[in-house]
Amino acid sequence: MNLASCFYLIKVAEHGSLSNAAVVLGVTQSALSRAIREMEAELGVSIFHRDGRGVTVTDDGKVVLEAAQSVTATMTDLRLALEATKGIAAREITVGLMPSTARLLTVPLMARLREDFPGTQMQIVEGATGHLVEWLNDGRLDLAVTNNSTAIKRFNPEPVVTHHLHLAAARGGTKLPSQIAFADLASYPLVIQSKNHSTRREIDCIAADQGVRLNVAVEADSLTAISQLVAAGLAFGLIPHFAVDTRTMQSAVVVEPSIERTICLVTPLAGARGQGLSRVIRSFRTEIRAVYKRFAELPHDELAS
Repeated sequence: MNLASCFYLIKVAEHGSLSNAAVVLGVTQSALSRAIREMEAELGVSIFHRDGRGVTVTDDGKVVLEAAQSVTATMTDLRLALEATKGIAAREITVGLMPSTARLLTVPLMARLREDFPGTQMQIVEGATGHLVEWLNDGRLDLAVTNNSTAIKRFNPEPVVTHHLHLAAARGGTKLPSQIAFADLASYPLVIQSKNHSTRREIDCIAADQGVRLNVAVEADSLTAISQLVAAGLAFGLIPHFAVDTRTMQSAVVVEPSIERTICLVTPLAGARGQGLSRVIRSFRTEIRAVYKRFAELPHDELAS
């Protein structure tokens, strides 16, 4: 066994499926299956029990899995310790941000970088999650800050902070309560993202589970466009609390259930962490949590663990 095979084993156990793990790892299912069989042959045990629904870890496999997790954790700690000892930091990084997070995080992240790593240059590019994934795939980004979604799972995203969406309305309209139940959203003409957007898909899933028929009056993928339509009193929007301009808008946090969005730090699979990016990531994680804490609508916001 080697470090790669340990990583394969962990991912298959996490997803309970060779096919799902293969997608996350970016390898073919046949190659992953072959790697697992080779591990089992080398160790002389069956690690997984296979059936039509996927795979489950055997009793022997649990022992192997625990060892694999210990090995990967040890190597991660070793790499970070060596970087800290050498004082290594990435000298030049390209960071991808969604437009909604760029308006909130660009200045704090640049300030944090200059304070912690004064010799490091940063280029910031903006794009929707789909664009960020494409740029991570082809190596144009060293790091992306984006919403958690299926599209980024293969990059092993690190959750940083979770926030809740609000129903936003024009400030001069009917006053909203501090909270609004998801079912009550059906009473409002909404402007929300199109169906190719991960946030919209999540909202639609909740609506289907709750048996709620939403009144989607306008579709707009731009947070700026949504905010302008809300401020003009033409529709009600579902937007993050930090995007609510209190000069022109009012808002109510959506509950029962809430609509949660988790912000993640994402690096390409062939990233440069060994060259010091891990230290930058830790610094950015601290700064992002601090920024969102300042905007938190307590007691509803919760930091991701």
